[in-house]
Amino acid sequence: MDIPLVMSERQRFSTEIEVERFNKTLETQGRKVNNTLGKDDFLKLLIVQLENQDPTRPVDDKEFIAQLAQFSSLEQMTEMNSALLKLIANYKTDMSYSLLGKQVDVLDKSTGEPVSGVVTEINFSEGGPQISFNGLSYSINDIIRVTLDE
Repeated sequence: MDIPLVMSERQRFSTEIEVERFNKTLETQGRKVNNTLGKDDFLKLLIVQLENQDPTRPVDDKEFIAQLAQFSSLEQMTEMNSALLKLIANYKTDMSYSLLGKQVDVLDKSTGEPVSGVVTEINFSEGGPQISFNGLSYSINDIIRVTLDE
């Protein structure tokens, strides 16, 4: 039995509707829909492929090794991304400490205007370090200039 490699427009539309219906079902059950495939998803697909292969035509060993190499590469990239995110978080924390007592200009997102002040306090939240001056807190991502307090 040959499986067609190209879907008709009607089949594609029907599949998209079914996927949307399934995703909405997941969301109503409190599960979040993630539109990216991770290493666990890749491994599940590989296992399903092996379970459902034609016994008279098993997966070519070279193709299987290539798929395992892709999985290994995906896992290494995921770990590297995680390490880079930690490095960035540590950098922002270190940078925020170095701003204490310095004059900073921050772009106020509500007005679009720069606001100046001397950093008097550092707060840490889920969104990253926050600097405080003049009784207000700002993300270090909003800093546009740093100078020594004169």
